[in-house]
Amino acid sequence: MANVNAAIARLKDIRVELDESLRLLGVDPEEADYQQVRTVERVLLHLQDIQATLYQESPNVDYAKALLQETMSFCKKT
Repeated sequence: MANVNAAIARLKDIRVELDESLRLLGVDPEEADYQQVRTVERVLLHLQDIQATLYQESPNVDYAKALLQETMSFCKKT
């Protein structure tokens, strides 16, 4: 069990070293994680808008297609 705990502690140290190396290179891992979360939230909001548009009594298919195109282009950029 001591070996497992030592290995876990070493992995945590390696993670800290990697994060510091990335920061020195100008990359902020926390910002990247935040950016990814915002991307997923934006895509989910677009999908909810598309669903709401298609479930209307008289769905606006052209608007849903436009939303879908916007979502797809946004995903390709990220």
